[in-house]
Amino acid sequence: MGNVMCCFSVQSASKLLLLVWAFNCCAEAGFHDSFIDPLDGMFDTSQYLSENKFGFLPVPMIITEPAVGTGLGLAGIFFHESVEQKTQRIADSTAEEKPILPANISIVGVGATDNGTWGAGLGHLGFWKGDTLRYKAYLLYPSINMDFYSLGGVELPVPIELNIEGPTLLNEIKFRMGSSNWFIGMHQLYRDMDVGLVRTGDMDLLPPPPTLPSLDRFRSINLNNKVTTSGLGVLAEYDSRTNPFNPETGYFYGFKYMRFDDAIGSDVNYSSYSASGLNYWDIGKSFLLGFRMQYDGVSVNDDARLPPYVPPSIDLRGIPAARFQANHAVLAEVQLDYKLGYRWKIGIFAGVGRVANKFDDLTDAATVVSKGVGFRYLIARRYGFVMGADIARGPEDTAFYIQAGSTW
Repeated sequence: MGNVMCCFSVQSASKLLLLVWAFNCCAEAGFHDSFIDPLDGMFDTSQYLSENKFGFLPVPMIITEPAVGTGLGLAGIFFHESVEQKTQRIADSTAEEKPILPANISIVGVGATDNGTWGAGLGHLGFWKGDTLRYKAYLLYPSINMDFYSLGGVELPVPIELNIEGPTLLNEIKFRMGSSNWFIGMHQLYRDMDVGLVRTGDMDLLPPPPTLPSLDRFRSINLNNKVTTSGLGVLAEYDSRTNPFNPETGYFYGFKYMRFDDAIGSDVNYSSYSASGLNYWDIGKSFLLGFRMQYDGVSVNDDARLPPYVPPSIDLRGIPAARFQANHAVLAEVQLDYKLGYRWKIGIFAGVGRVANKFDDLTDAATVVSKGVGFRYLIARRYGFVMGADIARGPEDTAFYIQAGSTW
């Protein structure tokens, strides 16, 4: 996303779903009918998720993002089927059918971590009219304590911990172009954030203002002030993946441009743009290869006016959010998975990234490397939904991640 506020996004929340809750259901009547797949006799939540039309799946969360520490939370997830999908499921419950997109997915959750970070939010994903119309929305209220290593375009000699608190609203709608794999759409993002120091004396550790004049301007504009960023944008995407929850073959390429302007209620005028590419190939019967590329950038006349959560950072497993942050960020990541049968797969991955305040400086910027291993389990066959965990090593830390749904 090129945005450190993604810590509590809908996508991130979906990646924190845990298998732990399922074992608490063992004592309930009907467990075998609801959670054992008649196809292979393995644990599977497809039937429970699809038949809980008015209920929800309560799922504990373990938060493992290194930038905000470790913590716990609780989420509720709703998978809504259309009438046609429900009829097909009942008629063919034991077939190894192709994974489907539910008509709607809704998520609500709360969480907190050991460094004082907390948040609450709700989100909705819609796949309508035979997947010719896709809609995404979320409303969040986070209070995030996070170390920043650069502010106002200035690299800091020591990190400064900031608190960022306030509501975030996102809306996105995409339309399929005929019967092709191309989508075009619009994107809206609104944030109204208070930014302040977690420890008031931290700024005293930095050089005096005459040494870093832009940092002093950043402090007067952004710290202890409410800053609103409001933007509208356009997007274009190509999506031929077999399943967005667990793609094994296909491609996804996305391009997005947004303008934040006082004409639509923004306190800061700037532009953001991103380009991403996801590539998935199957190699023989047992190996799956994935390759990811991503670029995020912002353009602004005065770096000191940018709130600290706006500049993009390197988004790789093993690297805390905002650890390597500047106006331009590029990365590439590769993952190789080995299928241990129908349900299980294990994998290795590695990634590299660079950041720079000027686009032309990316070629000379230092390269940051991460690598790791992980596993996935097909927990909802009907939707192709997987869960698992990764252990990743960055240049400074080793991190553990609970994963649900597609990694990228």
